[in-house]
Amino acid sequence: MLVLALSESTNLGQRLHLTSCHMYIHHIPLYLLLLILLASSVATASDACLRASPEEQQKALVDVYAAWKGPDWHNRDGWLDTKLECKLEGTQFPAHCCWHGIKCCLSSTCPETEHPDVNRCGCEPGLVWEINLDSNNLVGSFTSFDHRAFACALHKLKLSDNSLRGEISQDIEVYNHLFSVELQSNKLQGSLPEGIGRIPSLRHLHLSSNSLEGTVPPSICGNTSRLSSLAIEDNNFSGPLDLSQCQKLVFLAATGNRILPNLKADLPELQSGFFGDNGLQGVLPNDIFAKVAPNLEQLGLSKNFISGRLPEMSRYSLKRILLDKNRLFGAIPDSWSRMAHPYTLVHLDTNYLSCCGIKPLSAQKLMETNKTLRIDEVYGGVDYSAPLLPPFLELSDQLEPVNVNGIQSFKAAGMRCPILKLTGQDDSSATSLDWSLDPSYYMFAKCECEEGLRLVNLTKPGRISYFECQVPQLIKSSSGSEEDHSKWIEDYPWVVVVVVFVGCGLLVALSFVLYLYKGKALMRKLRNLKKRAHGLPKSGPFTVVVTDIQGWTALCAEHPELSMKVLSIHNSILRKAQWMNFGSTHETEGDSFTIVFYDAKDAAAFCLQAQQMLSMQQWPSPQPQPDLLTAGHVSTNEESTGPVMKVYDNPLSKLSMIKGASTPGVSKLASYARSSQMMPHQQNCEQGRPACFNVQVRMGMASGVLQPGRRLHGHPTIEKAKEVSDTAAGGQILMDGSTYAGIKDDLGELGTVDAEGLHPDQVRWKRVATWSAWFLCWFLNPPGWEDERAVTLDMGCYVKPEEQEVEVPHTSSGDGPSLRHLRPSPSDLHLFQILTPFNAECSKEWGGMLRMKNELVLKDSLSKGYFDAPGSAVQEL
Repeated sequence: MLVLALSESTNLGQRLHLTSCHMYIHHIPLYLLLLILLASSVATASDACLRASPEEQQKALVDVYAAWKGPDWHNRDGWLDTKLECKLEGTQFPAHCCWHGIKCCLSSTCPETEHPDVNRCGCEPGLVWEINLDSNNLVGSFTSFDHRAFACALHKLKLSDNSLRGEISQDIEVYNHLFSVELQSNKLQGSLPEGIGRIPSLRHLHLSSNSLEGTVPPSICGNTSRLSSLAIEDNNFSGPLDLSQCQKLVFLAATGNRILPNLKADLPELQSGFFGDNGLQGVLPNDIFAKVAPNLEQLGLSKNFISGRLPEMSRYSLKRILLDKNRLFGAIPDSWSRMAHPYTLVHLDTNYLSCCGIKPLSAQKLMETNKTLRIDEVYGGVDYSAPLLPPFLELSDQLEPVNVNGIQSFKAAGMRCPILKLTGQDDSSATSLDWSLDPSYYMFAKCECEEGLRLVNLTKPGRISYFECQVPQLIKSSSGSEEDHSKWIEDYPWVVVVVVFVGCGLLVALSFVLYLYKGKALMRKLRNLKKRAHGLPKSGPFTVVVTDIQGWTALCAEHPELSMKVLSIHNSILRKAQWMNFGSTHETEGDSFTIVFYDAKDAAAFCLQAQQMLSMQQWPSPQPQPDLLTAGHVSTNEESTGPVMKVYDNPLSKLSMIKGASTPGVSKLASYARSSQMMPHQQNCEQGRPACFNVQVRMGMASGVLQPGRRLHGHPTIEKAKEVSDTAAGGQILMDGSTYAGIKDDLGELGTVDAEGLHPDQVRWKRVATWSAWFLCWFLNPPGWEDERAVTLDMGCYVKPEEQEVEVPHTSSGDGPSLRHLRPSPSDLHLFQILTPFNAECSKEWGGMLRMKNELVLKDSLSKGYFDAPGSAVQEL
């Protein structure tokens, strides 16, 4: 408006100047009046931008500290110190410019090589330029934040991963230069204000993992919007999503809502769009989004109710398409060969796709059904002359375990099937093609079962082929005639007595030797075989593990070209650890896994192994990017310039399995390997190479009991595991009290877990030596052994404020005095942390700080955690 007024006044001045010779003298006051009004409007606009001085901003920050429980923050360095000497680039600045998370503007002008959205220039020095308090245990109402105090120079507002509640007020539209807003992973409620679309400088808006509701306003982008990244996943938004004004939008994440995206308008710069778990129904059109989003590279439509056949594809820009967990049927069109090249992610699993099925059920019937149908119930016949795969794909000789979940059209437990590869490609490079397809599509060709299971053909006449892995039945051998046996026993009765006596003695001796040498290993193998055969538990005790990548949404927004590789490596590591520890995937949602185990020990071993594998993985490095702010768009170069992934190798496990190595020696080798080889990607960063990703995964465990006839979906134990996972920090493993009770007697075995898995042999030989010494020298005490046990730390017992223990009256028997006792709350959350022996000291980096999502408080003064004790921070673990 100010620019328009200046322009109109200039044109008016030119016209007055050109006709000044023909004007009368009484017109001069009108000209002077216009100049006075113009100067007044300019001065008013300038005063509005400068009305908040650095002193007033410092007072607003002090108010924020008080409103958001500043004394409990994880990092509050410098806060409230108004006399702090703050020198930046040789210039004295106000004290708050050196408080933790606060950055101030440094210069009023920007050189040609710098930009005000990146280099803290182009604004009044001393005004707050950025507020970054991510993951800092902020607790309070977001409405306490005074937006007007920072309206003139604030460019970045980062408050993610905290416990801020309340609504986003309409005052947020007052900003003049706000570039990025990151409020994900909080407890914000209410609707999204329409005024947020009137911030012309806004480029990144991240509101994921909150409780926002209502419809997304059509003015989210505004008429002059530069919004390029919008993340609203895992909220309660509903209704249509109109993006007709979002011409600059590049990244959109709307997973986990109930919205209906309306993409009829052109989105010329959109590269990533994720709409999974929104309850979408219908049939996909051919060349999906080809006209409205010609540069689309990533499309996520997982976990919906989309049916019909796969659409034809005529575009080459797509590098990642997620259509898993839908109700698609039919064969893969030949036009999908455009998606078949290395490092392209295509997920088509958990559908009803088939190469050879004919007469399928209608798309409408598949969308309306409330249960998962078996693949041979979807098709009325089979065409054996049809090819098993499209011409650009073929089956390799490498087998991998089939991922198990509860909504598949076949029973995948214990099954191993071939990896897909490009036609003519060597098996050695088959893993570069990241396609997920159910083996029922190619009628289980080349599939095998795990050891101890047998592939059983359950195909019905005239229907599509169907196989399952089952435990083979014992075959009884035919015995000889009773007359021959009776005659032999009558002739040699003493032989029978000797054979029975010797046989019983040998059986007892063999059993004792096997017990000493193997212990519980044989029974464990039998139980593990049943776990793989049964898949997800149907009833009885179980343990749930929920994992989540810290800061995943920000990574996708800042480096969408590398997020696909990072997620693919992350998923491969978790699935390998899950398979080695006999778990079953209940559900996956973006970067989050929910895995179910029969035993708490298997769940703990999975977490310890996965964390070590993740820490040893060399992650891809982001390449230098062009200045996106000056260019106004994001590059759509399809060729990836990232480094080649290194094959995962574990030097620690090889050292620990050397024959004759003692336990203390293994511990020293583990420490050396951890310091010198476990994190090569961090060493690369220290040597001046491009910045590397530090992928940190938080894990939470909870145990419960599944009643017969009840489904796992929506079970309180799963919700409890998610709550425990949200409480953890990146790289941390937390568990509830029930899980700790299940593993506290197995900490010796869990201490042997490394990136190769559990090594019970390291504990078994100690037990054999101990019992042998006791048996031979019963009068001596058994020798002691120093176990390298897994380390567990009590993090405290928490309850909601309204559910704390209360005193209830209780009268003793007889005439004695009345007594009072405490009644425990049924919703106590007792948290424990578990670590391997060689990285136990890492727990001091997290300390006792937890990310409490539901405003939990300590149960009582006796329920504090380990790090609340004096001197625990310096005590050796």
